[in-house]
Amino acid sequence: MHVTDEACAMLSQLLAGRDPGRCLRLSTVQGSYRFVLDEPIEQDVLFRCEDRIVLAVSETISRDLWGITVDCAWEQGKKKLIFRKARADEPFDTVKEEPDAAPPGWQAQEHERLLAEIAEIGRKIASLRGGSKNVLRDQLQVLEAAKQEKWDAIRALWAGDGGWHKRQQAAMTADSE
Repeated sequence: MHVTDEACAMLSQLLAGRDPGRCLRLSTVQGSYRFVLDEPIEQDVLFRCEDRIVLAVSETISRDLWGITVDCAWEQGKKKLIFRKARADEPFDTVKEEPDAAPPGWQAQEHERLLAEIAEIGRKIASLRGGSKNVLRDQLQVLEAAKQEKWDAIRALWAGDGGWHKRQQAAMTADSE
């Protein structure tokens, strides 16, 4: 999906006088695409006009509209937003801005570390023999919960940035102290 500069300018005009933190969101309603007033979220693909975010599109919808361009056209004497096939000189897709994305090497190291921690938890679970059933059950629940947290962290690591920004900020804060 691509949005022309002219379409971004028109979206900006539509948002004139509205809260600058708000933008239009391209969403689907019963199979039709609609623009609704909303706020952008971190996972969105964002389109700007000057310094203002004018359009937010979820990655899913952006992928569904691969090869489509949002543009402007004159219809019956009025300028309207339209969806059309991308031309040969236009991008077929807009890459999400991720200037501070976690480096792949760091992701791989974190993945390896988390797998090692999961393996260690597995060894602890296997070693729990004897003891009262209540104590054993409590320990198993704690270990299983910890193991699940590690698996969730691995999923977050590859789905997002794995907390990269928070870790970098904490490291910078620690260095400045």
